[in-house]
Amino acid sequence: MRGSMALAGRKQKKKEAVDFANILVKRCPECFINLPLDAKVCFSCRTRVGRVDKFGKARKAPNWISYIICIVSWAILIAYINWVFLN
Repeated sequence: MRGSMALAGRKQKKKEAVDFANILVKRCPECFINLPLDAKVCFSCRTRVGRVDKFGKARKAPNWISYIICIVSWAILIAYINWVFLN
């Protein structure tokens, strides 16, 4: 009983709806220059930019090649340690 009353008394956090229609440009996350909404690369610093967030700042696009190289490197290291010390 006490638990349900505590839940009822909590303030519910409402997620603010982002109105992307009011955003006209996005800002580069590296050099903060204004870019068109459809830009994929910043023309000033050549950084890849992603979608715009609720503050008008572009998100950094993920570098998937680096993630894949990291995972492969860890797999090779684990295989090497297994081969050297456990065989």
